Formats: sequence, structure tokens, C-alpha cells
Amino acid sequence: MTDKELKDMDETTSMDTTAAADTTDETTVDVNEAVDDVLLSDADELPFDVDFDETTKVDTASAPAPADGGADVVAANADHVNAMLSLATPRESTDDDSSPDYIETPRSASSATAVSTHIDREVKVGDEDLNLLRAYPTLSLHDVTYRDRKTGRTPVEHLTCAFEAGTVSAILVPDGDDMARTAMVGLLSGLLMPESGHLMNRSAEYLSIEPLELRGHRIGLVPQRFAVRGDLSPVRNLVYAMDASNRNFLKPKPVLARELLLASGLDETLLDNRVDSLNEVDRRRVAIARAVCCEAEIMVLDEPLDGLEDGERDTIMELLRGIAHGDPKRCVVVVTQDAAVAESADQTVTL
Repeated sequence: MTDKELKDMDETTSMDTTAAADTTDETTVDVNEAVDDVLLSDADELPFDVDFDETTKVDTASAPAPADGGADVVAANADHVNAMLSLATPRESTDDDSSPDYIETPRSASSATAVSTHIDREVKVGDEDLNLLRAYPTLSLHDVTYRDRKTGRTPVEHLTCAFEAGTVSAILVPDGDDMARTAMVGLLSGLLMPESGHLMNRSAEYLSIEPLELRGHRIGLVPQRFAVRGDLSPVRNLVYAMDASNRNFLKPKPVLARELLLASGLDETLLDNRVDSLNEVDRRRVAIARAVCCEAEIMVLDEPLDGLEDGERDTIMELLRGIAHGDPKRCVVVVTQDAAVAESADQTVTL
């Protein structure tokens, strides 16, 4: 090949390469322009919508079950439940061994009907079951014995008695036996514990109840001395007891205190006076209302009528009857050496 021919071939190849490069540049420009058009266009014009063919495939999971097979499924479930129940229920022996081990249920019955057939059975309660359901007395003593450690004397020995709610009961101690009277008041109020035996508030033993719950709420004590504070008003005395009980009340404490004092017969003009300015019968009213204010189930009173005139004694005794008979959850127990007071009670226990 001559030099002229080689030169012509080089020129031809160079021209083809240049043309190809020009074509590539034009294609790149077209692609860039297309991309710019898309990026600069409005977002609403972008193709977000996707069309689905709703007729090409059926969702078999949401398709309804055949109507003919529904009853068979329910009946099969009922038979299965009956069979499981028969495993837990002993089969009664019969002469006919061909009887099935479970109760056959009609094919159209539902499983719920089959189960209720076995659940709805007659429950027979015997006499021993009725005894277990009998309510406990509000206050009871079972073989209680108390011995004074200082003197060695036993003023309370093997005492068993019960006090029902809604009644006024009296414990008559021997006349002049202050140790027996004090021991009974201490035992009933939870301030003393017996040497043997059990003190019960319904089904709970005194020892199993928290002291604050026992003496602050369940038992209301009215002692002979220091039943109320003389330097406070009747209302403040009750609020003081409510605060110490650590309980919540539905009404404001001063409002509730006034209602209880008025219900006990105290005159409204005396509610804010000092207690030490009141006469003896009104002081007893305040002391009784103070014992009631914390919703006590058991009220224990130590000689509540001692030192009162006949008319005043009747007034306080009627107040105690109204408290006991007006509340089916509360019992009132009076510890006394006075036989006349014991006779006026609904029940009397002689020590």
C-alpha cells in the first residue's frame, strides 16, 4: 500500500470518529434536556397513580364460606365440646353398655348451647353448708381468760358470749369489783389481750387486725374519764377523733361532726362552746357522738349512766338504743355494775 493510500485511510477514520462523537454529544444533550423538563415540572403532574386489574384475581381469604358447610361446622364443634366435657364428668353406670359416653346434641345446636346444657345443673345445699354460710356475730368471746399480772387474780375466766349487731347488750359485773369492770372494758376495746381464748370481730380475731384499724375505726370506746377534751368545742372534739382515725369521709369533717352532735340531741347553740362548760348529760352526748363519728361497728361504754339523774339516765339509754337499733351493722355493749341498767338492755351477760 502506498503512502498516499495510508494517508487517505487515516483521514477517513478521523472523520468517522468525529461524527460518532457529535452524535453522542447530541444524545447527551437530549437526555439532559429531558431530565431538566421532569425536574422543573409541577409535582402534581408526576405519575403517582397505579392502576390495578381488579378482575384478574379473586381474594379467596375474604370470600364467603359455602352456606351448606356452616351448619356442619357448628355441629362438629358442639360434638367436640361435648366429648371434652365427658372426659371430666364421671359416667354413670347403666345396664345398657351401648349408651354413648357423652350426651348427643342435635346437629343444629350451637356449641354455646351444648356447654350451657352441662353448666345449668341443680346445686343442692346441705345443712352443713348452711351452717358455713351463717353470719358471724359482730363481737364474740370464745373461752376468754384474763389474769392480772400485778395481783395474780383472774377477774375474767373462761368467758364465752356473743353480741349481735342492732342490739344494746350489757355485761353485769359484781358490784364493787372495779378490777373485773376495768378488765372487761379493756378486753372489749382491744386495750388488753386475754391470756387465753379468742376475741373476734365477726370472722377476724383482734390480734389479726391492725391497731389503728381496730381502735381507730372498728371499736368506739366511751370511758368514764377522759372521754372528751374539755378545752375543745364539741365539733372540734369529733374532728379531732376523725383526724386520728386516718380515714376518708364523704363530707367535710366539721359538717359531719355537727350532724352527729345534733342527732345525739345536743342543742345547736352549744356546738361551738367549750365542753367543760356543758352539763353532765350533754358531755355524755358529745362522748357518744365522738365514738360514733368514725363509723365504729362496736361501741363499748364504761358505766355510761353513772352519776346521772333518773330522767337523764333514760335520755342517754334511749340515745344508745337509737344508735344500735338504727344501724344494722353496729352493736352497743355497756359494762356496768348497776342491775337496773343491765335489765334495760336487750341482752345481759353476767360475769
